[in-house]
Amino acid sequence: MTEPAGAVTLDASQDAVCRKVVRRLTPVLFLSYLFCSMDRFNISFAQLQMHESLKFSDATYGLGASLFFVTYVLFEVPASLLLRRWGARRLFCSIMVGWGLCSASMLLVRTPHEFYAARLLLGVLEAGFYPGVIYYLSAWLPQAHRSRAIAIFASGIVIAGVIVGPLSGYIMTTFDARGGLAGWQWLFLLEGMPSVAMAILCAIRLSDTPQSATWLTRQEAGTLADCLRIDRERSGLRLGGHTVGSLLREPKVYLFAFVFFCATSGIYALNFWVPSIIKGLGFNDPLHIGLISVIPWGTAAIATILIARHSDRTGERRWHFAATAFAGAVGLALSALPGMPASLSLAFLSVGAVGVSATLPVFWSMPSAAIAPGLVAGGLAFINSLGASSGIVAPYAMGLMKQATGAMTSGLYLLAAVLCAGGLVLLAIVPGARRAGTTAGANAGADAALAGRVKTVDR
Repeated sequence: MTEPAGAVTLDASQDAVCRKVVRRLTPVLFLSYLFCSMDRFNISFAQLQMHESLKFSDATYGLGASLFFVTYVLFEVPASLLLRRWGARRLFCSIMVGWGLCSASMLLVRTPHEFYAARLLLGVLEAGFYPGVIYYLSAWLPQAHRSRAIAIFASGIVIAGVIVGPLSGYIMTTFDARGGLAGWQWLFLLEGMPSVAMAILCAIRLSDTPQSATWLTRQEAGTLADCLRIDRERSGLRLGGHTVGSLLREPKVYLFAFVFFCATSGIYALNFWVPSIIKGLGFNDPLHIGLISVIPWGTAAIATILIARHSDRTGERRWHFAATAFAGAVGLALSALPGMPASLSLAFLSVGAVGVSATLPVFWSMPSAAIAPGLVAGGLAFINSLGASSGIVAPYAMGLMKQATGAMTSGLYLLAAVLCAGGLVLLAIVPGARRAGTTAGANAGADAALAGRVKTVDR
């Protein structure tokens, strides 16, 4: 095992090609993830009416929200194997059509068991998308551009929170009882079909590899290939060797998964329960709740991009993640204090939303700099599948706590503690950078420190 020379500093031509790739790929991936998140989390608003019309309890809703992640976790690694066999464009287009139709068909749900079955199927269909895109971007972009591209893509889940609220509130109030369908049924139908249309756009805009991209010149494809090769060579030591078994024996893989579990617990729980939290502040109209939900998610969307951009510019990952996680934990805890004015609770909730969303793109830059190249697709899917099990636990736990206490307070305290734990564990497993001074590549920042000082590191 050798020490890294440092992260790659791109010249003008390499930087131009990478920016061209970002402009081509990230808009369509962002929109796809926005619709993916919309179809995953729109039950948070649908349940405001389903609770009355179908008599679903908070525990029933919480279990249905969580069951999505059971199949999502189980099918992530198999989906990553399909990605290698089918190619990104074919896989993404196929599963987009599937999850769009599945989400739309939820208008037919009448019983808890039908609700559970639909959520389980939706988890199967969405399983390969998020880890697939993380791997896809790692195959196209060096680290100097990757975190920002992932941040743009990952902000789709936050922007979905901004859009789903007003859109869902509008649909549920405007279309309620039209054509014999309730507002929540129109919600599933109208928000499910855009994913089917996105599949067509993905087929047009995406290419499987730089070599197959007709929108890159031969010279640009060669420049990008050289840039990626040098980036891999200088990224340092590897978690794992040449086999999956070697990767699975690395303790830090599981610690990274735990950190991801902590980070995603907050965003999954909030996406499902923010409408109920806002309702608990004294707002009852679905449209008003939807409009107010723009405040925390809009704040989080802006902060996610800015924090990821600053992390890319400085090359520091460790404290960008930890400090954001700690701030989010404080925000969630303070938002749950009893007797707090609604405006102040909403402000603290916005800080909490920043904490649970802005950590994610920064996080992926660390395990992606730690897994051996031949194991990247499966390794990222494995970390994601373990970490995403938070979606099984967090929403259901929030539902049980709300049903037991009648309020979201204890659930928000729990999320704050979990988020804080994730920040502490990350600080423990990812060493800080030394001031390198004369060392070659000393300006590589925390990514180089991760590669050079941890015995098991790299993507």
